Amino acid sequence: MEKTALFIDAENISHKFIDQIMAKFEHIEVKKAYGNFGAVQLKPWVNICSRHAIEMVYQEKLVKAKSNAADIALTVGVMESLYVSPIDTFAIASSDSDFAALVHFLRRNGKKVIGFGNNTASAKHYFDDFYILGKKNTIPKVKSKSIASADTYHLALVKEAVENTQHAKTGLSETVDVGTYLHRIFNITKKQLGVNKLYQYFKHHDQHFKMQKAPDGGFLVSLH
Repeated sequence: MEKTALFIDAENISHKFIDQIMAKFEHIEVKKAYGNFGAVQLKPWVNICSRHAIEMVYQEKLVKAKSNAADIALTVGVMESLYVSPIDTFAIASSDSDFAALVHFLRRNGKKVIGFGNNTASAKHYFDDFYILGKKNTIPKVKSKSIASADTYHLALVKEAVENTQHAKTGLSETVDVGTYLHRIFNITKKQLGVNKLYQYFKHHDQHFKMQKAPDGGFLVSLH
């Protein structure tokens, strides 16, 4: 049985959605909620956590300005589970875009990552699956778009793929390696980029990429 860990940003997610979150899983190995549970607005979470056996990780807000103490504590908790516990699936309940890098890191380490949040969550496309709280549907991770559209999201991921597949000596990436990285890490296909061959994408975005022929007849690419 796959083991799942759930991490809740209680300062960012309403307690009213807990049943919708819990209903997505048959069994959850680790359940933690983070926030300043001494605050009036988080009081309902105390009973909710008790009812669902969710461990409350108390983070006191020491300054009046907006604090990210709960976000940091949640990230530490996730990393601890990654390296200490045999967790297969990480679920993060938050609409905070600050967790985009964390989701990326987990997926690079072969973990499935599920998100819960509102429809305006800017990081929702980074997850394997993302559930809009208050609705029953699942947001597709990536929407297919035409190559003619200015898809800054895809462009950022392609750039990352090129950077992470560069050969140490030449600084160049083979397009086949870039394609493999995009599919394995981000589940993105050439069709979703609007091309039949990956070199077509680089050619269309030549203001961002430099491309040249490889000795074996393929293509090599680097960033401008």
